[in-house]
Amino acid sequence: MSINFFKIALRYLWRNKTFSILNLLCLTFGLTCAIIAILHVRTLVNHDKFHKNYERLYSVNAYVTYFNGSRFPKEPLSASLTSVLQEQAPEIEGTTRIVNDNRTFTDGNKSFAENGIYADNNFFNTFTFPMIRGNTKDILTDVNNIAISERMARKFFGNIDCLGKTLSFKNNGKQGAYKITGVFRSVPTNSCITFDYVIPLQAFLADNPWANDAGASIAQTWVLLKNHVTPGIVNLKIKDLVKKQEATLNQELFLFPMKDKILYSYADGKRVWRAMQNVVMESVIGFAILLIACFNFINLAIALNIKRHREVGIKKVTGSRKTGIIFQFLGETFIVTLISLFLALVLAKEITTVFSGLFGGSINFRFTDLHLILIFAAITLFTGLISGLFPALYLASSNPINVLKGKVTTSHSYSAFRQGLIVFQFAIPIILIILMMIIKSQDKFIQNFNIGVDRDKLIVLDNTENIQKHAENVKADLLAIPEIEAVSFTNCLPTRGTKVSSEVTWEGKDASEKLHLWCINADFDYNKTLDIKMKEGRFFDQKFPADSACFVINDVAAKVMRYKDPIGKTLTLDGKKGTIIGIFSNFHVVDLAGPFVPTVIQLKKEDRSSLLVKYSTGKFSDITGKIGKIYSHYEPEVPFQPRTFRDIRDYSNLGWFTSMVGIASLIAILLACLGLFGLASFTASSRTKEIGIRKVNGARTQTIMNLLLGRYTKWLTIAFFIALPVAFLLGMIFLGRFFFHTPMPVWAFAAGPLIIFAIALLTVSGQAYRVASQNPVKSLRYE
Repeated sequence: MSINFFKIALRYLWRNKTFSILNLLCLTFGLTCAIIAILHVRTLVNHDKFHKNYERLYSVNAYVTYFNGSRFPKEPLSASLTSVLQEQAPEIEGTTRIVNDNRTFTDGNKSFAENGIYADNNFFNTFTFPMIRGNTKDILTDVNNIAISERMARKFFGNIDCLGKTLSFKNNGKQGAYKITGVFRSVPTNSCITFDYVIPLQAFLADNPWANDAGASIAQTWVLLKNHVTPGIVNLKIKDLVKKQEATLNQELFLFPMKDKILYSYADGKRVWRAMQNVVMESVIGFAILLIACFNFINLAIALNIKRHREVGIKKVTGSRKTGIIFQFLGETFIVTLISLFLALVLAKEITTVFSGLFGGSINFRFTDLHLILIFAAITLFTGLISGLFPALYLASSNPINVLKGKVTTSHSYSAFRQGLIVFQFAIPIILIILMMIIKSQDKFIQNFNIGVDRDKLIVLDNTENIQKHAENVKADLLAIPEIEAVSFTNCLPTRGTKVSSEVTWEGKDASEKLHLWCINADFDYNKTLDIKMKEGRFFDQKFPADSACFVINDVAAKVMRYKDPIGKTLTLDGKKGTIIGIFSNFHVVDLAGPFVPTVIQLKKEDRSSLLVKYSTGKFSDITGKIGKIYSHYEPEVPFQPRTFRDIRDYSNLGWFTSMVGIASLIAILLACLGLFGLASFTASSRTKEIGIRKVNGARTQTIMNLLLGRYTKWLTIAFFIALPVAFLLGMIFLGRFFFHTPMPVWAFAAGPLIIFAIALLTVSGQAYRVASQNPVKSLRYE
């Protein structure tokens, strides 16, 4: 029975090779998209799950209330918190602290820049980063110890047997060496904590005692809760811990679950989507594309199965049951689905590397993974049932007497259900292509928005200790280059954010009033490198030596302070008291997704991480060649890495988002058109005799083409009217994420559907013309 079943199925598929291949291609592409989406979603939701204490690990964050009343989280906190957290909340089993670090390690004449962390000595007991060499209890007991990753060990020593050896380093002009006491397995890519070496935190605290100040923002503090403890209880106990240490600090502590680190963020006390929006979006798009493939299969299968009514009628007359016929046609569908799944797995395996780069993370794909096997089995079952069940029921429900008498539905009649499937197939790509155009418009808006910077004429360099020591000499040498207009040291690049301080007071301030200022450390030439629009007063000027103790604020800060005439008023920031000499406006400290924020600029030599060089003429390569010689003269140990402002990635970078929606649009269009091509081919061939009769009676080729294309135009028009409000709503939601955004691009709602119309009609026009232009004599001899 089974052999006969396979023979019938394979014979049918072979006789209809063209349509079988079309179905195979559609399902393969649909399954490939679904598999890629599932793999990436699975990678995101499994982030950090390799930790054995995953469910009990929480980072300690603080809500900070900003000038507009919004409450946002702040993670780097004082290093002193661990000493009081467990006293305040006995439900905490343990605490550990992390401070990020990067330094240059030397190996003979070679230097390698590596990223690592300082951590408490219980770090490897709290988190699950398996040790390959060394004992976790003794690794971080001495300030001169270091634990390195397997990758780093092989890079420097060629193997992992390096315990007891020393590793030399250079850091901010200082040189030294650490003794290797442990080698741990390289940190997985799906970890929210990434590092290649660990140094005892006591070494950092010994050099930076300020890190224990109540208001310091330096350390990530992690807590491990006892079993069966809910975080809500601990949140109530630790909420006002910072305020008790320092009453002026506007911080409310709360626990941020490790399981939420990648997927969510917190704002105004609520959990909001972070990577979770990618999970939902990719799932919806992958599922929608798979549905398009399934609906293609359904429509084409029903059209083809009309020819098989006689076969079904004979089977029923000879005693076959309805369930047997349903299982036969479902079996044929599953054969195609299994072949498609195999091809999709091979294709997905080949392109996961490309998509890993697009999504900014690795996509794990192992055929031996039991969970993946179960997921693929579920996809196969879903696809097979969705694709094959309705055509099987449609065919099995036919009346054998009517069938054998020739009373069957003609192949070119369409039920409302099948027409709905075609409309759905084209509504999805119309929505996607409109969304892609909206996202692209916003991306272009962000890239070209005037933020006071010529993105291609501003070079950004890293400031180092050696460069800072010779800051004035470096500026003088750079300004001696004719093409360079201005040079400035600062800690703030427009739209990239800067340090935030709550240590601010002013004349007439209410003691209970809290304000956070975004603090820019700059020099006298900051307004020459960037376009600072002065609204009142003036910017810093070297002609006025007293300016070193003054401030320039923006109009938002002046409004929050409720100053009618801020010029000449005093302001105290982080203990520094000075006079306000100017007010500027429309300077974007934070990303364009956010509003203008209260900002203050001060002259300060410390904490200036960037060196900005503005040039007017010449090629980038020529200018950087000259700059590089000067930079390397003052800083021979750090590689010279010039970047234009445009090269620096935006926080709201939409490139990957546009690419993903664009790729999804192309695939959706391709699948919809493949199904439409198959359906048009079948319909045109089945109406050959009808068209021959029409031509004999005087119908012209154009008239017949209009007849054939009219139905498809109607379906596409309905799809457009369904897609239009959906795309508009989604577009409004997307643009609403940005405080500064482009107007809704109305042209997208015309261009998107027109593109789909053109592609779809071109797809079917070839088949329509082939049949419409055929010799009527041959058409009447057909069949």
